Amino acid sequence: MRGQRFRIPLVVFAVFVALFFSTVPGTGSAFRNVKEGAPAIAFSLKDYEGKDFEFKPDSGKITVLSFVKLAQERSLDQIKDLVALQEELGAKGVDFIVVSAYTDTPEDAKKVAAGTAIKFPILMDKDQKVYGDYGLFILPSTGVIGKDGKFAFEHSSHGRDFKDVVGGKIKVLAGLMSEDDYKKLITPVETVQKSKEGSEADRQVALGRVLFKKRMIDKAAEKFAKAVELDPQNAEARIAYGDSLVAMKKYDEALVHFQKAKELSPMNKDAQIGVGIVHMEKGEHDKAIQEISGAAMLNPKPEKAYFWLGLAYEKKGDLPNAVKYLRKAVEKFIKE
Repeated sequence: MRGQRFRIPLVVFAVFVALFFSTVPGTGSAFRNVKEGAPAIAFSLKDYEGKDFEFKPDSGKITVLSFVKLAQERSLDQIKDLVALQEELGAKGVDFIVVSAYTDTPEDAKKVAAGTAIKFPILMDKDQKVYGDYGLFILPSTGVIGKDGKFAFEHSSHGRDFKDVVGGKIKVLAGLMSEDDYKKLITPVETVQKSKEGSEADRQVALGRVLFKKRMIDKAAEKFAKAVELDPQNAEARIAYGDSLVAMKKYDEALVHFQKAKELSPMNKDAQIGVGIVHMEKGEHDKAIQEISGAAMLNPKPEKAYFWLGLAYEKKGDLPNAVKYLRKAVEKFIKE
């Protein structure tokens, strides 16, 4: 009876996590109240040392206005990139301003400032006045304001391309880069042109994923199988095919493709998670936990691995560890 009472909320918890993973925000508009081409909004705030700071959009300088949450990893990564951009562009007439979330404290800001070579202000918006004026709802997010005081560009969230995307746009506004060169900078270029078969394999994978989302598993599996046939070295095709085979409960066949994907792409966390899921479904719980734990180590954003690790522990009957990792999955996702 005790186990049943414990299991019901755990299953709900797992569903809660799964719903979270289906609603990960993309890189949509983060500024609801200020659109590109509109005048930026002036404001006054105090920095973490209590000093007054006033932002005037018509200063004649390009201003990078970044909104962050100091306890969030993506925000901290963004601050590091802003430091690098300031070192490169600060002398070119570009100002940088960071506005921290209302939940952040001056002590949080001091710790961040002590750990990086920050030369720009970290402002405290404890009443959410500036957040409300700009209509922020994604953190971190960055706006670039031109010399004319108009909102010129926005970038939501943070990724590895942040310095190229945001830094390149700053350079365009500063006259240090042409728009054509900027487009070349941010457009992915394949170093090796794909063969006709490789391109068709990618198309089959894309079609298969659409079918998979519609729960047309058999038809999706046919597309993924065709992709693997066309391009046997395509790790993503093998992972997608493995996922469809798991859904069809063809675990041994799925394992072959996940293992081959691991061989082709040793650092691919999804391939390793796939191997772990197969072991979990076959009742080989210790092997599953070992594989998925390894995937969590590979992944700088391991919430997906934590989710599957929690389910593996649940199937093993280790409910304390199941709760531990499912909770970590939710906490990590919320923080991100």
